Amino acid sequence: MPNALAPRYWGGHLLMVVAVVAALLLGLWQLDAWRERRADAARDLTQAQPEPLADVMGPDDPFPGRSVGQPVTVSGSWVPTGTVFVSGREHDGVDGYWMVTPLAVGDAGAPALPVVLGWVADPGQAPAPPQGTADLTGWLQPPEGTGDRDDDPTDDVLPQLRIADVVQRVDQDLYSAYAVAQDGVDGLPAADLAQLPDAGRFTAVRNLFYALEWWVFGGFAVFLWWRWVGELRAPPGEDPEEEDETEDRASTVAT
Repeated sequence: MPNALAPRYWGGHLLMVVAVVAALLLGLWQLDAWRERRADAARDLTQAQPEPLADVMGPDDPFPGRSVGQPVTVSGSWVPTGTVFVSGREHDGVDGYWMVTPLAVGDAGAPALPVVLGWVADPGQAPAPPQGTADLTGWLQPPEGTGDRDDDPTDDVLPQLRIADVVQRVDQDLYSAYAVAQDGVDGLPAADLAQLPDAGRFTAVRNLFYALEWWVFGGFAVFLWWRWVGELRAPPGEDPEEEDETEDRASTVAT
C-alpha cells in the first residue's frame, strides 16, 4: 500500500492546494466586484456637479458603473427619426410615457445619446420630436434590461429603455447609456427622479455567479484529491469505495 505522503506524491498535494487557494481568491475577487458594483449603482450622484459627457464616457465605452446618475452636459443635433416612448412611467401619480429622442453628440452623423425629453400621458398627444441643435444637462443612466417583452415591435412604444431597441430606429451608433434631461424639453414635464431605476437585486449578479462557480471548482478539486488519496491507500486491485462498504458491513456485523 503506497504512502500518500511519500515525496513522489507531494506534487499532487501541492497542485490541489494551489487549485483550492486560487479558486478561493478568485471567488472572493468576484464577490468584491459584485459588492462594489452594487454600491456604485446605489450611490446618489444626482446633485453632483455636471461634467462634460466626453469626460465621463466615450461612444464606444461600456457604461461606467461609478457614474450612475452623474449629471452630464452634452451638445449636438437631434435625431428625430429615432424618437420612442417608454411605457410604465409615472408623473404626479399618473401613469404615462417617457418621450425619448437621440442626440447626435457633435456632428449630425456622430454616435448619439438617447435623451429622455420628459413625460407625456399619451404618445398621441406628444409634441413633434425636436430638431436642430441642443445644449442640455441630464442625469446619465445605464441601459435598462428588466426583461419586459415588447408586444408590438413595429410601433414606437417600448416597455423599457434598451439601447438595442432604440438603435434599430436610427442609422448611427448609440452610446451605451441614456440621459434624463434635468429640464423638460419643448415644454414637457421633466421625468421624475423617482422613476430612475434603483440598484436592484439583480445588479451585477453575474459577478456573484462567477464567485459561486469558482468556489464549486475549488470544492471539486478537493473531491478529486480525496478520491486520489483514497486510491493510493487502497490495496492494489481494490476499489476504495468497495473497501469502505466492506468496513461498514464489518462494523454492522460486529454490533
